[in-house]
Amino acid sequence: MATSVNYLYSIRLAEPSDIDDIARLAEALAAYEKRPIGKQQHVAALAEDLSSWYQCLLLEYKASADATPEVVGFALWTYSYFTDVGRYATMSEIFVDSQHRGRGGGRGLMQGIAKIIREKGCNELMWMMYDWNEEANTFYIKMNADNLYETSGLVPMHLKKLDLIHLAGRTSRIEHNL
Repeated sequence: MATSVNYLYSIRLAEPSDIDDIARLAEALAAYEKRPIGKQQHVAALAEDLSSWYQCLLLEYKASADATPEVVGFALWTYSYFTDVGRYATMSEIFVDSQHRGRGGGRGLMQGIAKIIREKGCNELMWMMYDWNEEANTFYIKMNADNLYETSGLVPMHLKKLDLIHLAGRTSRIEHNL
């Protein structure tokens, strides 16, 4: 069976000029996840941090060969390290506009990340998802993804900004030479 290629969609690395599209899609993702964020609050940080703090792939759609591409999806990731895994990447966000889902764009974004992070020597890609998001769960299972809580007992934890500020400002019994 021959594989069909969809030339209406393409994937590329984001550039600083794409910040408004990234912010628009991030806002749509936040609304979908019921965690609205203020777009204007994050646009400056997105622009400043692109490429230095995070990487981003964009999914573009062209209605015809001579049409202007429209950004309809994105994926963000960063790099990190575990002593037992080595280099790995964490995908913080992936989103495809609802009218463009089911056409290979999400898988294409994941494949693009996989190619890039493998070139950087990463051994794993990790991410989190909401337990109520059955559509995403089904999508990831089709790619043979593991639920780390079920397979290893790992539970995601985090400190919010105010907690970080409090922790960083506390007096310590240990001298920090940072």
